[in-house]
Amino acid sequence: MQNAVGLYDTDGDNVVDARLTSYSISNVGVHFAHAAGLTGRGQIVAVSDEGFRTTHETISDDLAVVQAGLPDANHGTAVASVVTGDTSTMIGVAPNASLIVGHWDTADLADTGQVALARRAVAWNNSWGYVNSQPNAASYNSVFSGANGANYLQALKDYAAYGNVVFSIDNDVSKSSAGLMPALPSLVPELEAGWIAVVNGIPTVVNNDVTSATRVSGACLEAARWCIAADGTWYAATNGSNTSYAYTTGTSFAAPTVSGALALLAEAFPTLTPHELRLRLFATADNTFTGFTTDQVVTLAPGYESAVSNTWGHGFLDVAQALLPIGQITVNSAGGAIDANQPLVMSGTAAGGAIQAALADVELHAVDSFAGAFSIGAAALVQTAKAADFFGDHQARLTGQKPIEDRAISAALFDKDPTLQNSFGDLYVATYLPQSSDQFDTAGFSIGQRHETAFGHIDWQAGIGSDNGALLPLWQNQNGQDLASLGISMTTELSETAQFQVSAVMASAGPSGDTSSVFMNSAEISYAQKNVFGRNDRLKLSLRQPYAITSGSTNLSLAVRSAGGTTIRNIPVDLSPSDREIQFGVDYEVALNRNTDLMLSMVHAENRGHVAGSDETGVFFGWRKQF
Repeated sequence: MQNAVGLYDTDGDNVVDARLTSYSISNVGVHFAHAAGLTGRGQIVAVSDEGFRTTHETISDDLAVVQAGLPDANHGTAVASVVTGDTSTMIGVAPNASLIVGHWDTADLADTGQVALARRAVAWNNSWGYVNSQPNAASYNSVFSGANGANYLQALKDYAAYGNVVFSIDNDVSKSSAGLMPALPSLVPELEAGWIAVVNGIPTVVNNDVTSATRVSGACLEAARWCIAADGTWYAATNGSNTSYAYTTGTSFAAPTVSGALALLAEAFPTLTPHELRLRLFATADNTFTGFTTDQVVTLAPGYESAVSNTWGHGFLDVAQALLPIGQITVNSAGGAIDANQPLVMSGTAAGGAIQAALADVELHAVDSFAGAFSIGAAALVQTAKAADFFGDHQARLTGQKPIEDRAISAALFDKDPTLQNSFGDLYVATYLPQSSDQFDTAGFSIGQRHETAFGHIDWQAGIGSDNGALLPLWQNQNGQDLASLGISMTTELSETAQFQVSAVMASAGPSGDTSSVFMNSAEISYAQKNVFGRNDRLKLSLRQPYAITSGSTNLSLAVRSAGGTTIRNIPVDLSPSDREIQFGVDYEVALNRNTDLMLSMVHAENRGHVAGSDETGVFFGWRKQF
């Protein structure tokens, strides 16, 4: 980990007034990029400075273009090493990026800018400024008058139309102006889209978040809208020899930290323009630390605003966040864009793990609010409805809310208590309404009837209703599906104290869009014995299969990542789970006295939620006392 410690003159008065300790790589989140394998490979950063020791071990292998006649100087060597350093002594921000290096003389600046544009450099770093210049007409005319000045201004305009010009702000903390070059877009607005000003700060970082920061340079001020802070305290290369280093701090080294960060982002997002990468840095800069105050708000993307401080600009550089999705994430399909912040599908309990299994190896192409492309596992966008509580019926019976058990089929279509019910002789009718607390629910109407036979009674029940993702898959932007069901139950009294019951329900939904007709069923077998341990008890053993889809399929057309980019792929999905849930239940009830009932139950489920290998056991204890 890069650790820079040293004594510094932070305000330029030639008096050492601070001891700065900084982990410059981790403080701006670059270590996350390195851990992910990002090194700036294939990217170019241009650096204009007083000179460079081109043979120094930190930069000698990275030089793509060296301007003729460059002097050997300390400052430029240190700046360049922050971008591409890669030795046993120090690691720069983008160690595998390439460099274009040139002199900061006005005549040479235009040449560097032209080369940077021709070579498509992602950033043009400038860790220098004109002494006592202000963003006003007088300073502007002084710098850009004459042929060399005009050529330099044109080179800035041409390059900034493509890439990012990065300028350091003065190190003097007492400065009342950002200076001409960092604030130049205030005079030449067309430059703003490709301009970044940088201030130097020493952050306090807790759990990778900046909690506070000390500014050791001038403030953003006039450059606030295109300004960002970075850690400019480094153990950097010097020109004493090819292997010499020294501790240093300043905006001169905060600026190449930002330039190197742009190279990392360019490698991570090869389809984005340098201007789009710049906006990612601004949008993800940490602005929640103590001392950051919002002075204005700017819009960086449609529907995405960023707070801006006159002191800190957009906030502290956070490369780790810039590599993550920002704002709204969308996934493309044949039917249009899908919001990836919402589930692609509510799988429904009857589908179990079938949809996740079908999408397990599918990587979707997703795009965030700043055009960043990402891979999202399609299975991660599948939300499963919670399997029915083992003991919902028990709780309802204890509170007197459960309907008489033998008046309805326990595994009916709606699998919940009716909202309204009535009996007309042997004819049973019920209405089921969605529960307001449950987003995914069923609703509808059922009718049933009992038939007495020589061996017991048979109940049948038919229902129609609408499912909103409780049982069947519900795709994003889709309404609920209509269902029809038919159930039958046979109850046999084996003796005065023993009862056997078997029930089954079949249900179906018609085809909808790319989804075929869906069929599902459930079944239950139970044996109940009274007076097992005494006159007032009852023991029940049961075996149940909750609703599961037995046949049905759909076809998804989604944008997926491929070797050649992105393609729309048709993905067949079998909606029937490969493994069904089986529940084994034991219930024991006893009336302790006239006013007191006790209930003990245990349920064990194999393949809970129709997911292979997902086993679950539950125990219930209920006690009811009437007064």
